[in-house]
Amino acid sequence: MIIISYIDKEKLGALFKWYMQVVGDSLVSVLLVDRDGLIVNILTRDPEKIDEKKFIGAFSSLVELVLKKLTLDFDLGTFGAGTFDTDRYRFIFCESGSDHVLVSILHPRALVDDIFPYTYLTADKVARIIDGELPVSPVIPKIKRDTELEKIKRKMDYYQGTIHSSNYVYKLSVIGDEGVGKTSMVQRFVHGIFQVDYKATIGTFISKKECKFDELNTSVRFMIWDLAGQPQFERLWPDYITDSRAGIIVFDITNRESFNQVKKWYEIITEVALPDIILILVGNKVDLKNTRVISIEEGTQLAKDLGIFYLETSAKTNENVEDVFEWIALQIINKKIDDVKDSLLNKQIEEGLKYIISSPQLNILSKYFSKQLDYCIGRSDTKDIIKYLDILKAIEKNKL
Repeated sequence: MIIISYIDKEKLGALFKWYMQVVGDSLVSVLLVDRDGLIVNILTRDPEKIDEKKFIGAFSSLVELVLKKLTLDFDLGTFGAGTFDTDRYRFIFCESGSDHVLVSILHPRALVDDIFPYTYLTADKVARIIDGELPVSPVIPKIKRDTELEKIKRKMDYYQGTIHSSNYVYKLSVIGDEGVGKTSMVQRFVHGIFQVDYKATIGTFISKKECKFDELNTSVRFMIWDLAGQPQFERLWPDYITDSRAGIIVFDITNRESFNQVKKWYEIITEVALPDIILILVGNKVDLKNTRVISIEEGTQLAKDLGIFYLETSAKTNENVEDVFEWIALQIINKKIDDVKDSLLNKQIEEGLKYIISSPQLNILSKYFSKQLDYCIGRSDTKDIIKYLDILKAIEKNKL
């Protein structure tokens, strides 16, 4: 018998309410059970229509059979997710940590493929609530599978453009094979911590973080989607990555197979993300120099072949982790550079010395500095180039 440690049932209840809300009426009830079939928490959509005591009694006889199979799956190291149908209900069972299972009870005609992305996301949040080490938001964002017509409309809306605002949240997907250190990178950036024994992500985990740039008087807010890299989640990847504004493709410099899979991840994200997505390739675990199998030259060349940028990091030592996210934020700002106001730039333009410059010279300078952005990684270098480009644009608008 498993002894259940303290679990914040208030947080579980809030999460279950979001889960029910986002899935809709097809979700009758959601339960958390341990591996002995003991129900830890339950939320039913309409308790007046369903007698929970009788419901639980009938459910317990079923769950015992299913959990036996799931236990075998656990022992094999898989996530033990699956479906089971009866005449009256359809069930989704999904591992939520090593000792618990999230059970979703649906109407018999519910489309489980549409619900699975939410189930895995909820299961991951439940596991983190049980773990209790990091804050967990109960909010579950809407995940929508676009039709071809909707995809075209989304692209048109994007190209019509929206002004960069620090109030806008940009979706950033972190992708790559399992075990490459994606979660370690995200938690290092978001919470400033590193743990050796991170539990594998179930489906995806979502975090929020803001990059502030006082020098530019602006900021970029990210919603970071940390995707599980295990093959059993492959059918969910397009749903989770859709509408990404930016992406980080991560491989492990000590694992050649993870490096060989980079092109696959590149194709997956560019297929469903926003047009002109900002991407960076990251070689992680540079602290493991003695077991390195991928050279800097190989990583740089692959990034060049894909037409994206390359940087190496260590989530353990925090080397370059913040630089990766800041670089992406600066690229977002740079794409809307005309809308970045203020501070030192206008003052420098107004108070600076006046020189005569011809139109061809101005074009040459603009192309030169724009090209330099391709080689900037650090915050200070990129900030200087953006400053120069702003000054040139001001000259072109006859401010000087």
